[in-house]
Amino acid sequence: MHGHRTGRRHPIIESGAWAPETQMGFLEFLADTLPLMAEPWFAIPWYVVSALGVLWVIYDVRTVNTALNPPLKVAWPIIIFFFSIVGIVLYLVTSRPPDISRVHGRMEKMRRFTDYSKPTWRKVVASATHCVGGDGLGIMTAMVGARLWGFHFWAEFWFEYAVGYAFGWFILQTWAMRLHGNGWLASIWKGGRAEFFSMITVMLGMGLVMRFVTPAVVGAQPLPDTYAFWTFSALGLMVGFLFTYPMNWWLVWMGWKHGQGMEHMLQEMEKKQGQEGQGDRRQHGRPAPQGAR
Repeated sequence: MHGHRTGRRHPIIESGAWAPETQMGFLEFLADTLPLMAEPWFAIPWYVVSALGVLWVIYDVRTVNTALNPPLKVAWPIIIFFFSIVGIVLYLVTSRPPDISRVHGRMEKMRRFTDYSKPTWRKVVASATHCVGGDGLGIMTAMVGARLWGFHFWAEFWFEYAVGYAFGWFILQTWAMRLHGNGWLASIWKGGRAEFFSMITVMLGMGLVMRFVTPAVVGAQPLPDTYAFWTFSALGLMVGFLFTYPMNWWLVWMGWKHGQGMEHMLQEMEKKQGQEGQGDRRQHGRPAPQGAR
């Protein structure tokens, strides 16, 4: 892997014909500020922290924070891989109760996690994590192929859109909907509906970075064997995360996405326990309590 030449100005900036002066000034500011992201001394520590964070969060959700929703156990390692320290901080403040290591028992952990997840902003961050985790894995897979195959910008954009949408829809969104008691057809429909709106905003943010920021800084779309490819794609996913946050707030408010929390599973488990309790009382010839009749 090697660096990418950063001294060449993109024709968009050189011509100045595409945007007002204030926007040109912002791009020039980025072009002067962000070349460090293409350097190995930035990219290598970024992804070393990412790798360590991924290993830790996989261990954490398997041994300590076990009540985390199963799709998020997949999404958070993906987010942390690209977001590095930013992803680790997001995980700690939104999806990991600080006292979860002192809570024992499956039901107790689920209740604590669900209570911790009640604030809407935490549910929305988790909802966006679902979205960008699945979408991002698809987008990055498609981007590697598109750059190696020499796609032009719009062909690459729509290829990444299609692959990212498919990954997000069928891997994480449908799975999440199934865990809320929906059948397969309902889960596919509801997952695709939520993914449609989320993906628009994720790819809007990603596309803006690809179209304007990356070329302004490195002079051309970097290939997968460069540091710039991995750092600027991570930047694009983070901008996509910011862009999709308001959309996911609306989706959670509408009830089309749920973010995180084990409300449905707790209700089902408590209902099952109640039914088993009534069965035991009947078997031993004891009447059920008045409230259970």
